[in-house]
Amino acid sequence: MHIPRGIWLKLALIAGLAFLVNYFLGIASAVPFWILLLILVYFFRDPIRTVPSSPLAVVSPVDGKLTAIDLVPNPFIEGDFIRMRIEMRKTGTYRIRSAIEGKVMKRWFLMPGDPLPVHQEPAARLLISNWIQTDEGEDVVLALYRDHQWFTPQCDIQSGERVGQGQRCGFIPFGTTVEVYIPANSTLKQEVGAKVKSGSDILAELRHDQA
Repeated sequence: MHIPRGIWLKLALIAGLAFLVNYFLGIASAVPFWILLLILVYFFRDPIRTVPSSPLAVVSPVDGKLTAIDLVPNPFIEGDFIRMRIEMRKTGTYRIRSAIEGKVMKRWFLMPGDPLPVHQEPAARLLISNWIQTDEGEDVVLALYRDHQWFTPQCDIQSGERVGQGQRCGFIPFGTTVEVYIPANSTLKQEVGAKVKSGSDILAELRHDQA
């Protein structure tokens, strides 16, 4: 099991504190610190996932429940796209993974009130959005909203980088709302209400229409 790099220091500090309390004051006094350590390890766990051997698959970027599927104008790039909305579980894993393999074309960090790139409507919440394009030219956009005042989605990829399908690319403590925008001609593999796992469950498959 993998633990996000940014969490290791916090866990080490708590473990050190627990050890010191245990050494000087005894096990009874240290129990709350050991319990806190175990709780944090559970919450910030990052299990290994088996990425499907399907290059056309759009995998779920997070663990959660699929709450909506609709055809909408993409607020980040031109065109109508299928929007799949996922609500992360508060007690689930908080790792964010890339839905497809490709190149990060652009990344947006929008504060509340900032205009959305295409429709210029003001953003209601802070969000981070990544536009990834496959080698065949298909576009997928991942939008991460901040649902908690004290926790901001962390995104580890930058414009111009290549990412792999199911690759770890971000983290958000205690979950968030995630939207995946995929081409309108994609073949859906999940329905509203489905519970999905990041990096392993397929949301849809891209179609390469022959000319």
